[in-house]
Amino acid sequence: MKYYQREKRTRHFAEFALTFSLFIGAFSLFSITSGLQGTPLFTQEDVVNVVKRDNLVAKPFFGDRQKDFNGKYILQNMGKLNDIRSRSFLIGDLQSGKIIFERKSQTPYPIASITKYFTALTAINYLKPNELVKVDSEGLRVPGNRAHLKKNDTLTVRELFYPLLLVSSNDAAELIARQRNRLWFVNRMNALAKEYKLEKTHFDDPTGLSQYNTSTARELFTMMRETWKRYPQLIRISSLKKASINNYQWVNINRSHNLNGFFGGKTGYTDVAKHTSIGYYHVKLANDKERDIAIIILQSDTRESDTRKILDYLKKYVSYLPR
Repeated sequence: MKYYQREKRTRHFAEFALTFSLFIGAFSLFSITSGLQGTPLFTQEDVVNVVKRDNLVAKPFFGDRQKDFNGKYILQNMGKLNDIRSRSFLIGDLQSGKIIFERKSQTPYPIASITKYFTALTAINYLKPNELVKVDSEGLRVPGNRAHLKKNDTLTVRELFYPLLLVSSNDAAELIARQRNRLWFVNRMNALAKEYKLEKTHFDDPTGLSQYNTSTARELFTMMRETWKRYPQLIRISSLKKASINNYQWVNINRSHNLNGFFGGKTGYTDVAKHTSIGYYHVKLANDKERDIAIIILQSDTRESDTRKILDYLKKYVSYLPR
């Protein structure tokens, strides 16, 4: 009888220990999936009400995406890279900073509306996200009122990030820059570039209309990693299909947002810059390893097809070997 009671107590204790272990495991899984460890990937809503968005503050990433920095990439069938026609491009690993393949990545070229990513970064660093911006004639004078902003309306700085990044609104860029003083703001853009050690990057205006807004694919990769590390909210905004504020609604003009794995980016075009783009992608490589990848394209007449060719090449012929 005593033996049976002792055995029963032992069994109850084992069952309790198993239940407790399962509870701890479930809580750990919940913590990870709830983003407690940080991740640059976001659920993509069809419509975003900006009142519910996160504050735009610097947030470093932690967790598994910071591991495997010493791994290496294996490329096969490299002749396929000749099918990429853009004059300058770079494909890099956002997690490790490793460059996977590139072409003329250290030559400066005009970057067109990729500039607006840096306009947003500068605003986060030097303006207050919640400060009010009044839409005035001066800000609307610039060509390219894709946001369809109306004179005398009032929005916050961070509300202007949505038309800035989704529809590449030149008027939103000008309104942000003129919130203090336009020349002061452009000088801050160049100061921030120096802080990030972007020696070949220069800004002449906040929109990208100027041919003197120049950078290299390598330096844009550095800028993308800084944004990925510090300001995932900006990447999230640029990944959305559309967003609405009050009576305004903006639909993302970046066709890459329809591609599998896309989680942010920006395109641009001027006659001098031709087609340009930066893109953040979560890619399953040829050996089923998943990595966060940056794709930068400059001086292109075939941006969209080249982006698809690059993604296809990564999925079929590139492997990542962690160490």
